[in-house]
Amino acid sequence: MRSALYQPASDRTAQILREASIVSGAIARHRREATLQGRTEEAREMETLGSGVSRMVLGFVQPYQQSNAA
Repeated sequence: MRSALYQPASDRTAQILREASIVSGAIARHRREATLQGRTEEAREMETLGSGVSRMVLGFVQPYQQSNAA
């Protein structure tokens, strides 16, 4: 894996989106398993965590998209 220091911004953004997708998928699977096994508190925590990952990615990507539009 190349260092983020040497990657163009578009490559870093693509990498972050790929990695966030993997993390979000793992969180969703964990949440489903917890729900099926009746661990409602754990399922809620996973839902909150997944939402946080989404907000983090949006917070990173939106400023980049706005600077490209200018």
